Parts: sequence; C-alpha cells; structure tokens
Amino acid sequence: MYKVGRSGDNAPIVDIEGSLVAELQKLDLTLNEARILIFLMTHGHSSASDISRHTGIQRTETYNYISGLLSKGIIFSTFDRPQKYYSMPLEEVVDSLVQSKMNELGAFETKKKEYHDMIEALVGDRVVRQEDKERYNVVMGENAINARIGRMLSEAKEEVLILVTDRNLVNFYHAGITDQFIQLTAKGVYVNLRTPCKNVGDYIGQGEVKFKTTEKMVPTSFVIVDGKELMILLEGQPFKKAEQCCFYTNNLSLVSVFKFLFDSVM
Repeated sequence: MYKVGRSGDNAPIVDIEGSLVAELQKLDLTLNEARILIFLMTHGHSSASDISRHTGIQRTETYNYISGLLSKGIIFSTFDRPQKYYSMPLEEVVDSLVQSKMNELGAFETKKKEYHDMIEALVGDRVVRQEDKERYNVVMGENAINARIGRMLSEAKEEVLILVTDRNLVNFYHAGITDQFIQLTAKGVYVNLRTPCKNVGDYIGQGEVKFKTTEKMVPTSFVIVDGKELMILLEGQPFKKAEQCCFYTNNLSLVSVFKFLFDSVM
C-alpha cells in the first residue's frame, strides 16, 4: 500500500493506491482488476505468481482477473516461461477505458428506440398511461440531476427560464448545461437566465441567451421549461455530489408560482 502524508503525529495520510483503485472502478473495473492493474503499473513485467503474492489474491483467481484485463486491452503478456504481464501507462489506460465506456453508451443510445418498442410490446394495454398526471419527484446526486435537467432542455419548444446561484451556474457550465442554453437559442427557443453572478458572460458567452445580473443574492436555483415543467435545486450546506438534491414537478400551479418569482427577481 502506497501512502504519503506530511510529517508529524497528527498529519493526514492519503492512501494513494486506495484512491486510484476507487477511481478505476468507476471505469467498470472490478476491485481486484484495479488492484492488479496498479501493481503492474508500479512493478512492470510480473508473473501471475508475483501478482498473487504481492496482492494477496489467490493464484487461481488471479488468472481470471488477468484474462479480464487482457480482454479490455489494457495489459499485455509476454512469451516468457513463466508468462509475464505488463500494463499500459496510466494515461493510456484511462483513455482506453473511457473510450470503451463511450462506445457502450453510444451503442445503447442508438438502440434506444428499439428498447422502447420492446417495452411497449411487453406492456401492451395492461398499463394505464400516466403521462398526463401530475408528477412529483426527488432526484438525488449531481449526475442524475444534470441528466434530468438535460432531458428537460432537450424537449424545450418555446421558452426556458433559469434562476441560478453562482455555484450552480458553475456546475451547469462544467456539466455542459450552459451549452444547451446556447444550442436552444439557435433553434429559436427563448432562453432567459437570471443570476447574481457578475461574470455570467464567461459561462454563456455573448450570444442570443438573454441574461440579467440580479442586484441581490438568490436563495435557490430553478429551471422552468415551456411553462410546464419545473426543477428546483435545493440549496443548503455544501453537498457532496452524491447527496445533492432536486425537486421536479409538472404541477402547473407550482410552475406558475415559480414563474412569478422569476419575473419578480430584480
């Protein structure tokens, strides 16, 4: 285990290997695949016995994990006896795994309609459609929130109203949501943004997105699409990304209330 830290009895210790393992698992590696990969990155050409001895993974299981890494194309084997294995550099490993993930998601995206038709065939007339009913949902986690807002924006036809805090404007920028604002204006959708952020132009450019800097801080952020859908980003103490929370509704009374609030913000 590789650890670094400042000198002193009370100095914080950073578990480098543990952190790397956790990050690599986000790219669809198993715990032991990530551990073996890091071992090969730091030790170079190694046999299965070396890997098993240093990682503590049983040798019979080690071969299974090695096969998985070989199939992903991020480690290679030699013709030595015993056979040895070595890894790509970390940067190339990450690039390769990210590309694989993007390819998988792209393939799923292209089959989306096919999957929808399959669900429709299964459902038939057994389920009463709920599209026209009022909905109230709590959405948890930064990625889920950004994805939900992205879907709302992708369906916008006429108007998008955004009231956003400084912090959430920055989050929107990094998540590509501000790019969607710009793209919507190119489609003829009216996009109006209000924020206390003084340099809002740095995030949305100087194009067709209408924006106004409010005189006072705003207590929360929300997005209204076509006067029919509302997403409220619940503010409070700084959240961890996985703990961020949003409230969604298509209740027209609530949407009207927040539209009134938007119009009242100066």
